[in-house]
Amino acid sequence: MPAPVQLDCQDGVLTVTLNRPESGNGLDFETGKAMLAAVADGAADQRVRAVVLQGSGGFFCSGDDLDSLRRYADGDVAAAPASADTADAFYVRLCEEIVLAPKPVLAAVNGVAIGPGTEIACAADLRIGGPGSRIGCGLIRVGHVGIGAMLRRVVGPARATEIFLSGRLVGADEAHRIGLLDRLVPEDGQVVDEAQRLARDLAHGPTKAIALYKELRERSVEQPVLSALRMQDRFHRRSHAEVADSGEGLSALLQGRKPHFTGH
Repeated sequence: MPAPVQLDCQDGVLTVTLNRPESGNGLDFETGKAMLAAVADGAADQRVRAVVLQGSGGFFCSGDDLDSLRRYADGDVAAAPASADTADAFYVRLCEEIVLAPKPVLAAVNGVAIGPGTEIACAADLRIGGPGSRIGCGLIRVGHVGIGAMLRRVVGPARATEIFLSGRLVGADEAHRIGLLDRLVPEDGQVVDEAQRLARDLAHGPTKAIALYKELRERSVEQPVLSALRMQDRFHRRSHAEVADSGEGLSALLQGRKPHFTGH
């Protein structure tokens, strides 16, 4: 049986593929655990300078695995896609790892993203989709709550509320229009290629500066504007002191040449 999560690392880009198309790439215990480990390890690996998350078989991630949910409902607590030690849902910890990763993380939404799949996609720094991309959540239909954290950050509280209350899947054109997809390619077969192209470009960029930007982004969220501006200035000064690539970037600009970034 093929592994539920497949890994490939080339040219500084780690590709993490959910590979359970028969279940819509739903998250069971093993899959959630493997996804979390893959992203956490990739975030810590100095050879990895960008990460792409994708799914196989026309699905990005359809949320929690239905068979696991049935077993959980029948009393099999260990079937839940959550840590046996802390009971934290794997997708929650995965979102945390994506947000905190000191490198760009892209979601190739090549198909359907539902519930936890939507939150994982929204945790990514960039989302790429095609005509077949569908994003949303049906938890309201079964009286459960979710997608109130990461989706809200991407589309705002009002749109996130409407998407949750309707229980609908947002189509590709609307998703692109409201910022739920950053890039929309003409054909579904181009989604992964475009994500890989963007990831390679970012992997060859000043990834230490990207890490600092992500830290600034998280720390300045919902700060008063004056505090956020002062924090931004401190981080700019940190980039001078901590990002070796900043010197190369300035030199290249002044010399009229293309910079060669090392990610340090």
